[in-house]
Amino acid sequence: PVYNAEMYLTDSLESIVNQSIGVEKLEVIIVNDASTDSSKGIIDEYCKRHSNFKAIHLTENIGGAYGPRNVALDHASADYVMFLDADDTFLPDACELLYTEILKSGAGVVFGRYNRVYDEISLKSYSPYDSSDNDIRTYVGFGGVTKLVWKVLYRILYGKSEEFRKKVVIDDLSENPEILKILPSIWTKIIRMDKCFEFEEFISGEDLNFILDAYFNSKIVFLNDEVITNYHMRFGEDLSITKNVKYRLVLDTIRAYRLAVEKVQNHGLKANEMINPFLLNYINLIRQADFSADEKKELKKEVSDFDKIYKNKIKRKCRTCCGIM
Repeated sequence: PVYNAEMYLTDSLESIVNQSIGVEKLEVIIVNDASTDSSKGIIDEYCKRHSNFKAIHLTENIGGAYGPRNVALDHASADYVMFLDADDTFLPDACELLYTEILKSGAGVVFGRYNRVYDEISLKSYSPYDSSDNDIRTYVGFGGVTKLVWKVLYRILYGKSEEFRKKVVIDDLSENPEILKILPSIWTKIIRMDKCFEFEEFISGEDLNFILDAYFNSKIVFLNDEVITNYHMRFGEDLSITKNVKYRLVLDTIRAYRLAVEKVQNHGLKANEMINPFLLNYINLIRQADFSADEKKELKKEVSDFDKIYKNKIKRKCRTCCGIM
């Protein structure tokens, strides 16, 4: 999915071109969500160079990655699918690693980890199967007293990590719900096409629900020792849609998490196994936002649906963060 990504798009596409598996073995579908910068020209240039690159230029902006991703799925002809955002990059062996493993294992989903890349630091993503430092434990957004408090909250929300395991194989999600603590990171995964469902129309949390649908009734392989993607953190004027704190973003986040909780519960799993790791993002969104009284009232209504899960803990936190009374 591409929207006004001219600053990063070339690096992203080059990371696909340079895959060790051979770019000619890939079907690359690029969906331009009515960009107003030079993204269209960059896309068309790559499609001229590579006959297996397909450009789809939307005439009206959908406003969220769910739209372009659904369009791409409708045009995909392969048996397996991977996703990449326009400002991120695959490591050189990403496709080969995942494709080899999914063929060998017969899994529905295979995935690895990612590097969260800041200007001056790169942190490996969280895994409940690795007790070493990770991006969430370190969390560069915190300092001083907040960082000390976070060290305590981290253990409460995530629990104690297991000893390192190179590969985690799950035949039934109910056997190892710890996997749900890993952020959806859709760009670290290869998924069998018959395990892919339509993305929900949320601008945030759509990937979480998509991944949950793929997980249910699938064999899952997690390559705990392999990094698949560089996930670049953007700040300043070039923030992506999901890093701009707007009302619809927060509302969609709440609704998407609620739907995810319902899906998990419907499959006989405990919701707190999945929702705990997302509370940090959820609370930060609320805390940074500046909404009208009517918007806060609507958010309060949405938040109240979580009461049964957390016995009003989330509501109390949101009242503190948002000023909702």
